Amino acid sequence: MAEIHSAPTDFTQGSTTVWNPPDSFVARASAALLRRLDGITDRLTGQIEQAESFYGSAGLVSSEELWRSNHTNLGAVLRYMSGQGALETTAPRETGNRRAQTGVPLPSVLRAYRLGGELIWDELLAEAGSDAVAKEELLTVASEIWRLTDQYSQTLTIGYQQAVTEQVRRDARAHDAAMDALLTGRVDGARQWECARTLGLPPQGEFVVVAASTDDAAQDALPGIDTALSLLGVASAWRLRVDVHLGIVSLTPRFTIDRLCGLLRERGAGSIGVSSVAATLPELPMGLRQAELACAAVESGLSRVQRYETALIPVLLAGSPEVATALTSTVLGPILTLAAHDRDTLLTTLRAWFEHDGDIAAAAAALFCHPNTVRLRLNRIARLTGRRLGAPHTVTEFDLALRAHRIHGGAPATP
Repeated sequence: MAEIHSAPTDFTQGSTTVWNPPDSFVARASAALLRRLDGITDRLTGQIEQAESFYGSAGLVSSEELWRSNHTNLGAVLRYMSGQGALETTAPRETGNRRAQTGVPLPSVLRAYRLGGELIWDELLAEAGSDAVAKEELLTVASEIWRLTDQYSQTLTIGYQQAVTEQVRRDARAHDAAMDALLTGRVDGARQWECARTLGLPPQGEFVVVAASTDDAAQDALPGIDTALSLLGVASAWRLRVDVHLGIVSLTPRFTIDRLCGLLRERGAGSIGVSSVAATLPELPMGLRQAELACAAVESGLSRVQRYETALIPVLLAGSPEVATALTSTVLGPILTLAAHDRDTLLTTLRAWFEHDGDIAAAAAALFCHPNTVRLRLNRIARLTGRRLGAPHTVTEFDLALRAHRIHGGAPATP
């Protein structure tokens, strides 16, 4: 019996070797199988179509394509085993790439390859027949044959994974481009519908834009929001930028803007702005501006979800940061320059007074202090700022200045 010399080879790296010597039984039997390659390919194609629904006339891969692929891959393996040349690893890599592009699941592709390995083994056994020496040699190299099959499968898997990775990148680029196109208004008409289809959004309906941000850029502002909406049967598309998480959500009669805001409160990890309802796709750029302003207008310490149309004054202040800063400095400057404890005490009292519509007793109850304490603090605010809280225009100035202070971070301003 001829001795088999075949050093272990990592075919996944593209390296090859020659199966020696050519006068061994395995080499001679493999050469015989090569002469019957068309018939063996027919058998393998039928077995795969019967075992895997993704192949054949009703599957993702036609019988003709499957036959050509089987013929190429079987031929490459048998030529290597017959000693007629080095193993060509291009075939399994390209097969994996094509199957990924077609959408055949990787387990099904690997099972098809396993069937190919089993068929080659069965044919070699049949070639050995009752020849004890041939069978002994075949058993000697069995592990090498199956190792070859496994290495071939690994090469296929690498090709498959490379195609999937590239497809994910292409899909992500197309997704981001479609989002940007809709939110900036760079496309119109049929192109808008194409972008909506790319994002899985209906071409018509009611939409809102969501903008969410956190103080920590590494933190997801709305973790799992797309999955949560999908489980509810709600179409949405999301785009993560460095400073903001943007979304387009399709509303339905059952999933209203109120339900969306409730879900955002549950999921949100930072400030969240929600636009007015857009009745058409061309209104989305305006929705983006509204959502970003509403997000910027979230006042620290209050609700983290802000709807544009219900917070127009905070939105106005968020959209004019220079004016808001000047207003804060002019109205609250003497308070903001106090020691931290005094400053926070007076600001908290003033906010409580506004939140309870000027009712001193209610504000005192909320602050757990006596009403006279609230009166003393309000009088002190009036003395420091030179503004009397009883005058309507002064009350308006204090209200706006407090809102501006909360919206723009609450940092002390110099008078």
